[in-house]
Amino acid sequence: MRKNVYILRERRSNGELHLFLANPTDQNECQAQQKSVCGQMDLEEDSRTIFSCQPEDRARTQCAKIGRDVCTTCVSHLYMDKI
Repeated sequence: MRKNVYILRERRSNGELHLFLANPTDQNECQAQQKSVCGQMDLEEDSRTIFSCQPEDRARTQCAKIGRDVCTTCVSHLYMDKI
């Protein structure tokens, strides 16, 4: 079973940064879900990729370096206890 990875995208209209849950593909790419983790951004919106295909621990570290510009709801997902 493959673990989920994360993609961070910046909405061009206002600079908001949102995380998207993604699944790795056999071609070493990532297939992102249509909506961001918080549900406030759509994959099809005009945006640019900040990072892609990062496992949870690396996504957490990179978001921490970026700081407050990342959606707090999206970031909180990285710190949730998994059952």
